[in-house]
Amino acid sequence: MDFSALILDLIAKLFSPFIKILKWFYKKLPFELNKKRKLGVVESSWQEHTWEYAKHRDEDVVALHTHWQITNTLPYNLTVLNAFLVKPEKIKGSVMIKNYKSDIWGHYPLPSGYTTNLNITFVIDKKYIKKPTQILKTKIDIQDPIGRKHRINDVFIKPIHKRKTKKEHLLVEDSSKIRDDIEKQVVAVLKNEVEQYRARGRKEGRLGTVEWPRGSIEWRGADEKIKYLYENSNKGNVTSEHVSALLTLYSSLSKTNKDKIINALVKRIDKKTEYRDIGYLIIFFLFEVKRLKIGLDATLKKLKGDKANAFGDVLRMLDFLLAFRYEEFERPELDEIEAFVYSTEEHSFKIKERINAIRVKNMISKPKQDKN
Repeated sequence: MDFSALILDLIAKLFSPFIKILKWFYKKLPFELNKKRKLGVVESSWQEHTWEYAKHRDEDVVALHTHWQITNTLPYNLTVLNAFLVKPEKIKGSVMIKNYKSDIWGHYPLPSGYTTNLNITFVIDKKYIKKPTQILKTKIDIQDPIGRKHRINDVFIKPIHKRKTKKEHLLVEDSSKIRDDIEKQVVAVLKNEVEQYRARGRKEGRLGTVEWPRGSIEWRGADEKIKYLYENSNKGNVTSEHVSALLTLYSSLSKTNKDKIINALVKRIDKKTEYRDIGYLIIFFLFEVKRLKIGLDATLKKLKGDKANAFGDVLRMLDFLLAFRYEEFERPELDEIEAFVYSTEEHSFKIKERINAIRVKNMISKPKQDKN
């Protein structure tokens, strides 16, 4: 080693502790020195941005509803947030943030490193909407507690699809007339799920008794790869006490009686009955027992074009399973779901992207191919 290299090595050893102290001190600062660091904000995986005609102070206006998942990537707490629409009209918005410790919404602080849901609503002049089907292209600034603004470009807001207000008369099944004990138990579960869905329906992206990890898995830093799959895949990621009840019953029966459960469930996927809104639960169960295709076929035939959100909730259920339990999907099931999604114009969440991500993951983890 020459003399110059020795000198450089000595300098590095002398200054290394000092550099470590500076890095530690920087992390403890209550303010941001790096002006290029951005707030982690991505569009919600479960809700689209929408606009609708509304009334504001007796004036006809357009309300813009945007839904986000926010990760505090800054070294200080987000004690308050402001939002400003930059385009098409410059106006301040109304911000609501979900408490990261609970499901309560309000104006809650978000500590550094945590993720939660964020909703922003703007009210603009109706002149910016030229036709009822217009997709509005906007820009939004989010202002953090120290006044820094974080720009979100190319935010596309679609017209809200309002359902007809005419009351529908769904057929209600008289369970007292069911003579088969197994079918009666299946119906008891479904009727209970109907009530749970009414109480915990689409509010905050919920689906009755279905539970899954909250927060975003798609947020990424500028130099990071986008992620469509959760950090781990296991059965505990997506659960339902009602699906568990059906699985317990199913596992105790003979093949003939197992088929009886499958048939009882599939025939109740129907937009004309009280079970319309809980098709997602039936799909979840069929996924668990490896009979998904029969449920997808029934959904296309008997739920497509419903006047509520039943078909969309089936898609959302599939999206949850692909995101959080991806290792349980075999190639044929991915192909079946892909064909199902491409057969409809309904919003498919991130299903297509997650299917591709699973295929790539399988290619990496299972490199050996069949030789034909």
